[in-house]
Amino acid sequence: MPPASPSPIVPGSKIAWIGLGAMGVPMATRLFGAGYSLTGYNRTAHGSLSTLPFPRAGTPSQVVRDADLVILMLRDGKATKEVFDGKEGILSALLPGQIVIDMSTIAPDEAREEARLVADRGALYFDIPVSGSVVPATRGELLLLAGGEESLRPLIEAPLQVLGKSLHWFGPAGSGMAAKLAINLLLGAHMEALAETLQAGSLLGLEKKALADAILDSPLGTPFARIKVKNLLEQDYTRAFSASLMKKDLDLLDRALGSSSPDHPSLSLLRDLYRKILDRGQGEKDLSVVAEALRQGPGAH
Repeated sequence: MPPASPSPIVPGSKIAWIGLGAMGVPMATRLFGAGYSLTGYNRTAHGSLSTLPFPRAGTPSQVVRDADLVILMLRDGKATKEVFDGKEGILSALLPGQIVIDMSTIAPDEAREEARLVADRGALYFDIPVSGSVVPATRGELLLLAGGEESLRPLIEAPLQVLGKSLHWFGPAGSGMAAKLAINLLLGAHMEALAETLQAGSLLGLEKKALADAILDSPLGTPFARIKVKNLLEQDYTRAFSASLMKKDLDLLDRALGSSSPDHPSLSLLRDLYRKILDRGQGEKDLSVVAEALRQGPGAH
């Protein structure tokens, strides 16, 4: 079914927000505060939902009904499939002319399948995962990585400007997810290299804080390093982006690259390290806990 002609999403437009977790709450709250008529839905109940300033619906189909824009911010492809399918799923209520943006991080092929299902109902689909954690989400400083028909970008630009500092477009549906997975390989490698560097310096008799200060005063002192050095020096692995999500994204990238691709040694190393972290029951700690996996070495529990 060809899509109907939707109107641009502007303050006052009705937004259905699906996924009220650590990232979803600050993002949805920003849109509500910017004047959008927002209704939320979460698959599970938790205490903090009662304090949100916007109403919530009981099912995905209820929250989608009458919405101009539907945004998903869920953990993985299993979760997005759950809210898409079924008697009370998104697809049961989606109408021509509605717009769907999936901001979760799922596999590119999963995003392409969502795009097909949405198009079959005459609606529009974009995959726009985000790079950044809770603090930039609260500040509206996320990096937005988009896939979908770029000529239709003006339809959704206004709400995206509330959520992110910049929007990068990569191609058709699934391209945003591909970009997110590629960037997260660098994220994981950067985290591991920083932790290993401080560990190597310590073994050479250097004081970690002094070495960290030198790194941050060099061209290698990226904003990410400035944030994560504190975790490493204090051995404080309070979650910003969990080790379990890092492992999930690395596995998705490995799957997307396929067995016929060239070797990716960093990807293999990182998947092994984060598998050990999950095996030790540390999956909900921050990804900087990779320092513990390095320190304990192979086979340690």
